[in-house]
Amino acid sequence: MTRFSTDQLTTFATVIEYGTFDAAADILRVSPSAISQRIKAMEQIAGKVLVRRSNPVTPTDAGQSVLRIARQSEFLQQEMERELMGAGGFQSVSVAVNADSLATWFLDAVGILSREDSIFCDLRREGEFHSSAMLRSGEVMAVITSKPEKIPGCSVETLGVARYWCVATPDFVQRYLPGWPKIMSREELNRAPVVEYDRKDFVQDVARALIEKEVGLEAEETFTQSPTIYIPSSPDYARAVSSGIAWGLIPEAQCAEELESGHLVKLAATPVEFPLYWQRWNINSPVMETVTRRVHEAARGDLIY
Repeated sequence: MTRFSTDQLTTFATVIEYGTFDAAADILRVSPSAISQRIKAMEQIAGKVLVRRSNPVTPTDAGQSVLRIARQSEFLQQEMERELMGAGGFQSVSVAVNADSLATWFLDAVGILSREDSIFCDLRREGEFHSSAMLRSGEVMAVITSKPEKIPGCSVETLGVARYWCVATPDFVQRYLPGWPKIMSREELNRAPVVEYDRKDFVQDVARALIEKEVGLEAEETFTQSPTIYIPSSPDYARAVSSGIAWGLIPEAQCAEELESGHLVKLAATPVEFPLYWQRWNINSPVMETVTRRVHEAARGDLIY
């Protein structure tokens, strides 16, 4: 198969980023017809349809692979320019990171990369169970993920284990779960408000199952939804639990001091733990190697090894 040219890869990435052939033509200062011809030529080379002619234009499954290669090519070009410019150059790296990591340890890596390495992070917030899709599509260069399965063209490394605790304030427990920790009915647990990050978040189901197991409640055939408050911000999520609004599942780093002071109590004696992985483009890049090293260094201060 004939290789795609640099102009073709740039055109493909621009079309996907800006959503239409006309917008890509404006950015690249060519005619919409030229954009269409380049995309058609790429599809002839690949022998597959690479984009859906929708509004906005989106890549097909085959197109996602091309998009990843196109963005890698652009990144390596920028890295070459950075090295030729010497100390005055800088580079940007796009990373998908879950909200809890961002609120607890990941910013340590971002800060060091900025101050010491002249590498600046373009962060996309996405849950650790869903972020791999952004890497697969080529939208980002690296992700924090709970999925160890390697995406084609990428490498994956273990970062550590994130530990969470099911917690609530003593006043909340007295109001909704008065028999805790010795006695707890399912009716009480069903009435106790819980906080969720968003509607893709399912870790509360894991936490609730853990609580039920520890107090000796049999698994119910039909799951009953407790009153739920959705707060799509990790610090505000933790603040809602700390304020006694609801119970929740909070990273150990965010609740350790309040547990020690007694402001929060553990609803379950066993923590909930999720492994975290660093998955990134598998390219020979000093910039990506530096980012990976800084991420590992930051993770060691918070995650369990």
